[in-house]
Amino acid sequence: MITILMATYNGEEYIAEQIESILNQTESCWKLIIQDDCSSDGTAKIAQAYAERYPSMIKFKERETSSGSAKNNFSSMLQFSDSEYTMTCDQDDVWLPKKIELTLKKMQELEVKYGKDKPLLVHTDLKVVDEKLKAIDNSLFHQQNLDSSRDKFNNLLVQNIVTGCTMMVNHALIVLADKVPEQAIMHDRWFALLASAFGKIGFISEPTVLYRQHDHNEIGSENTRSFQYNLKRMLSKERSKSVLRNTYLQAEVFFMTYGEQLSPELVKVVKAYVLIPKYGKIKRIQTIHHYDFWKSGIARKYGQVLFS
Repeated sequence: MITILMATYNGEEYIAEQIESILNQTESCWKLIIQDDCSSDGTAKIAQAYAERYPSMIKFKERETSSGSAKNNFSSMLQFSDSEYTMTCDQDDVWLPKKIELTLKKMQELEVKYGKDKPLLVHTDLKVVDEKLKAIDNSLFHQQNLDSSRDKFNNLLVQNIVTGCTMMVNHALIVLADKVPEQAIMHDRWFALLASAFGKIGFISEPTVLYRQHDHNEIGSENTRSFQYNLKRMLSKERSKSVLRNTYLQAEVFFMTYGEQLSPELVKVVKAYVLIPKYGKIKRIQTIHHYDFWKSGIARKYGQVLFS
């Protein structure tokens, strides 16, 4: 059985289309749990109606107080997953019909190779679309200039490549995670770090989600290959500093939480990463280069050299 966790907030415009895309999956061994975070629109009413229509497949919960973010809402939902596998789901995308089937197949391949006791994560590419589902880019990895092979612990400390709405994790990873701390940037980044440190990550290059971009996205995508984007990044000192600062804080709390379980090699890696902002520019660059803490893309690397 697969548990799908959908965290919602003021998503009445698109949530029905997302739920319908889950109902239309080729793989049917799943249950959907929707938790609303004190929406002020009709989201809860729509979700409740689906739960009443499909009581064996969809469960609906409402938080009494707001969690404050999608990350916190998702984190509070981990307790609901007692299934062999867990997927996380945004409220405004569309899942392509074979998403669960393909992801499950990849997960089972990893289990055969590494065992079910190993924390495992599978993620996929996405097709970036506008609010009307018109294609913007057939691959988020192309649009964002991301490299799916950079899924090792040192890579993921500085740059995430796992998008939560494509993600499936096994029960071993859910148990290890327990909950997502406040200092984590997002739940998908935290799960990616855990899987890279203690287990394995699998990737499917085929897009399985229509990743909708609209005015109210909490996390969206930009064309990182465009001249305008790269110029903006190079000139955006405070944004670059803030992004890097958050990765250092996340790495620090990861070490505080799991340091005793990490291998000596990974202890050395994470300690080196959290010390980067304390170094002078030359030693910062030397450390980034030695441990391959580089981000992908010229503009991102430029930001690291100047602002890390």
